[in-house]
Amino acid sequence: MKKTNKGLLTAKRLVNVVAILLSFFIILPAYAQTITVTGTVTGKDGVPVNGATISVKNKKTNAVSGTDGRFSIAANTGDVLIITSIGFDVYQVTVGNEKNIAINLTPKIETLDDVVVVGYGTQKRKDLTGSVSAINMTESKKISTSDLSQLLQGRATGVAVNSDGQPGAAPSVRIRGFSTFGPSQPMYVVDGMPGVAVRDFSPNDIETITVLKDASAAAIYGAAAANGVVIITTKQGKKNSALKVTYNGYVGNDKVWQIQDVTNRVEYQTLNNESRVNAGKPLFAANDPGNAGYVKNIDTDWQKEGLKTGTRQNHSVSLSGGGTNNTYNLSLDYFDQKGTYVGNGPDYKRYSARINTTAEKGIFKIGQSFNYVRSKENTLTFRDDILLGGIPPLIGSLLNAIPTMPVYDAANLNGFGGSSDIYNGANSLNGIGINSILQNYVEVDRMFANVYGEVKLLKYRGNNIKFKTSLNYDRTIARDFLWQPAFFLGNFFSNNTAKLNDNSRAFTNAAIENTLSYDKVIGRHTIDALIGQGYRKSDAVIRESSAQGFTTPYYPVISSGATQSAKGTEFANALSSYFGRVNYAYADRYLLSASLRRDGSSRFAPINKFGYFPAASVGWKISNESFWNVPRNIVTSLKLRASYGKLGNQEIGNYRYQGFINSGIVYNFNGVRSIGALQTIVASPDIKWESKAITNAGFDATFLNGRLEVSAEYYNAKSTDLLVEIPIPAISGYVNNTLITNAGSVLNSGVEINAAYHKTKGEFTYDIAANFSTVKNKVLSLGQGNEYLQGVGARSYIGKEVGEHYGFVYEGIFQTAAQIAAHATQFGSPVKPGDVMYKDISGPAGKPDGVVDEAYDRVSLGSGIPKFNYGFSFGAAYKNFDATIIASGSAKFLINSRTYRDLHHTAGALNYSKDMLNRWTPSNTNTDIPRLNDDDVNNFKDSDRPGWLQNGTYLRISTISVGYNFKANIIKGLSSSRLYATVQNLYSFQKYESYNPDFTSGTLNPGFDFGSYPKPRTFMVGVQVTF
Repeated sequence: MKKTNKGLLTAKRLVNVVAILLSFFIILPAYAQTITVTGTVTGKDGVPVNGATISVKNKKTNAVSGTDGRFSIAANTGDVLIITSIGFDVYQVTVGNEKNIAINLTPKIETLDDVVVVGYGTQKRKDLTGSVSAINMTESKKISTSDLSQLLQGRATGVAVNSDGQPGAAPSVRIRGFSTFGPSQPMYVVDGMPGVAVRDFSPNDIETITVLKDASAAAIYGAAAANGVVIITTKQGKKNSALKVTYNGYVGNDKVWQIQDVTNRVEYQTLNNESRVNAGKPLFAANDPGNAGYVKNIDTDWQKEGLKTGTRQNHSVSLSGGGTNNTYNLSLDYFDQKGTYVGNGPDYKRYSARINTTAEKGIFKIGQSFNYVRSKENTLTFRDDILLGGIPPLIGSLLNAIPTMPVYDAANLNGFGGSSDIYNGANSLNGIGINSILQNYVEVDRMFANVYGEVKLLKYRGNNIKFKTSLNYDRTIARDFLWQPAFFLGNFFSNNTAKLNDNSRAFTNAAIENTLSYDKVIGRHTIDALIGQGYRKSDAVIRESSAQGFTTPYYPVISSGATQSAKGTEFANALSSYFGRVNYAYADRYLLSASLRRDGSSRFAPINKFGYFPAASVGWKISNESFWNVPRNIVTSLKLRASYGKLGNQEIGNYRYQGFINSGIVYNFNGVRSIGALQTIVASPDIKWESKAITNAGFDATFLNGRLEVSAEYYNAKSTDLLVEIPIPAISGYVNNTLITNAGSVLNSGVEINAAYHKTKGEFTYDIAANFSTVKNKVLSLGQGNEYLQGVGARSYIGKEVGEHYGFVYEGIFQTAAQIAAHATQFGSPVKPGDVMYKDISGPAGKPDGVVDEAYDRVSLGSGIPKFNYGFSFGAAYKNFDATIIASGSAKFLINSRTYRDLHHTAGALNYSKDMLNRWTPSNTNTDIPRLNDDDVNNFKDSDRPGWLQNGTYLRISTISVGYNFKANIIKGLSSSRLYATVQNLYSFQKYESYNPDFTSGTLNPGFDFGSYPKPRTFMVGVQVTF
């Protein structure tokens, strides 16, 4: 009986076990089976959300919603789906039995929660107390640009971007005015690496751009931050993300649209003959109808012949993804732009490759960023020593070329036309010919890499301590090649001996940085702190080689020249740094940030090697106070902030504090030549850091539940100890009778206002942003013995602005001999009716003396620095369509244009502007254009005569882009695709009678246009696809 019961029990147990196992295997698929989950992602008012990312938590599976908000993804029951989209809060949902899920995303109420990249870290925008501009990269990804500066133009408050129209031309970026007499470009930091040139970088790789403008934000970078800091981070892969392949490409063409109106053959000959007759000179044979050499069958339109339709294309491919503990992002980019000038340039081509990776294991993390860029620029400029005398840039030569000169002439060496004997003094350059004959290019290979390691030393009870070490390496090798074969382009422009210059430049920058960071939340107190140490070394090796005396057929290498020469130079500098920063917040209401940096630079003598740069800022979120009772739907948030700090500048060149001795000086002792030495530069051992103190105060506010954002601030930046050269007595015996000293100071102040509005209504969404800034500049001191600093057509006086235009005051046109007799004598030469009348301002006794001369009658005529800068952007989307418009401009400044002046000359034999048909003649006296006179020494002076200083105010429609987003999965595996068309430089509303009012120029002559190359109007079509 017991045996039987035992058997029954065993049988029951077996049945139970089998039943449990069967139940397990029956139930398991219900929980672990893979199913296809579909759904719809919507936002406010049920509007479909396009481009939302749907991913499975802790897995690599993901999908993207289409324009109708629909998506499908493979997942297991029990998995967690994570839905993210820009402008919305993150949404999570667990997969159950339902295969169709409706997801309604909640819009972010306060975009100030966005994280902004700052020096050595990140901060929430709502917690910033310094002056920072963050570029909206969401809109930027919808437009096509060839360099980073175009992303800044008109979109970063207080940032002025000037550029030339030449392909590959480096832009000029200035933050908050002119704060030094030397280089004023900001510091660029890319993925923690300083000093990356913006044109060496593909905009397609950019994830974020942040501009640090005041001392509180920038002082952590110390020595290099005096002109502001632009921080760039590149795209990274995402954890638990499957491979994503993205292609972005476009093709387009460029066309110069601002054609200058110049005279044709008949008009030119008429004007030139009049100029010769008024000077009592014989007519040029080519312009004299009674001469056998009269030209009547040539009427060259040089702009039509010399300007062509340029092309550009850009293709970028990126691969990104990541696992549980690693990420990767690889990109390849190709950019090619063929310029609009006939000949060998200007062209620019760039190849780039980048790979970013990270890996984590427990408390350790490592990462690296590797970039390689190869570029070639065929330039349009050349040195004055190639041809006789100083000549304008080639675009100016194209405008000044006389219409009676042919483009091509088979009788000449190389087959191009030139100004032969029949033109006599017409030193007209065939720009097409010279640009086709010469080979002038720069090849650059650049590699910059960053490797870093992090370790979480402590994570206990809210205490977080992390150590990070970073190694940066940047190597650039450049080749400057200029080949000048023998050529003949007329009497003034010929080369009988072929010449070659083949130079090389190698620059190396290596740096190491170590930081230790700490953060903790204690009740209502939030603290994060950082200390760090860094060391950077830079060196350069420059080698110049040249040769001449080549024989045909040419083989342009140095060894083929009959005579050869070589020289070179090397220099190096180093910077050692220690820095620290503390951020503190209490109850999300009161904010404090303080930083200090100590830099030691080899560019200064040991006694002045070190500079200290402190900064502090405070903020008050007044809207978080208990007494704040303004409805949130009216004023959502309000923060007041203020800062003060000091920055330093060591960009003064190398070895400036040391004296220089030239050992190759030839002395003559009673007819005997001897080689000796001479000190050519006086030692200046006392020079020290240039310093800049910045005070900043402003507010940040949001209204209407975050739909409207407004920020405004005032800044006052005083730069002191600026390097200037002061005169020393000639009796000292030095060749260069100047001494470098820290004696200059400049003040910049202004207001910056930024506003943005976001709105969604049904299926229509739009964003409007505008910014406005002012700059007031004033020179405070220049050092003992310096009355002014000289620029080109400009001077910097104490109490005036940097580089103000300088010249004579225009009083009109002399109409009669009696008027001339009653007026002061001008320049000691006779004038006649039709000549320009200048004002007699002063003389040796400090009052008008009856003589107009350069010593006493030139004054400041106005500023070349824009007082106002502004920008505007509009982005909209409706269903599958999107559109973007960007415009920017500047106002209240004057331009002295070499291009304009060269076309309005009254003496000489080059071509004229058609305006000159309205010049003064005895029968045409109601004009402000003086008479023609080939011997004129009066009318071309720097002055404020009409046209000589022009209103530079402009507003440029820089970008218009329209796109269409196709539905997801129209092709298997295609998660998103967009077709777009873009127009750049559509139109410029301007009074300036030349090409670009936003040209690049030197610090001491900001308003002088040397002949900038015209910015073309560009039409592009492109596609963006993601698999």
